[in-house]
Amino acid sequence: MLNGFRVITSGVVLGAILLSGCNNSSEPDEAQQENSPVMNENPDSNTGETQNAGVIKKGVDDVIQSIKGLESEISTEADSGKIQEMGKEISSTWDSIEKQVEDEYPDWYERIEKNLYPLIGESGNPDKDLEKIKRLSEATKEDLQLFLEEVK
Repeated sequence: MLNGFRVITSGVVLGAILLSGCNNSSEPDEAQQENSPVMNENPDSNTGETQNAGVIKKGVDDVIQSIKGLESEISTEADSGKIQEMGKEISSTWDSIEKQVEDEYPDWYERIEKNLYPLIGESGNPDKDLEKIKRLSEATKEDLQLFLEEVK
């Protein structure tokens, strides 16, 4: 019972930290977009959407590669420190595109994060459940692959 509480508490704290970091990093991006001459010259143009889609696709590919690295680590050595480090890498990579995904694809954002945040939380847990990490990483990768097909 106590371990479950620690896992949940760790997940909530990690989630709050991640969310607060996302809000801080998105402000400069929004300011840049508002001042972008391409965006303001022709608002009917979908140039911004195409650029965002490219950024999102690249970011999602990077998250998938980070998850594959985590899975590889679990399969070989299962070094606890390395798993935690890779969980942070996944989190950081997701943070770079999180705001755009949330704004442009809110349903996918919710779906992806249902597995992604528990994956990140479990990778940072001192008593890692490797089977749970494997299940969450597979589910997250599957969601991200399906999401890539939707990004236009």
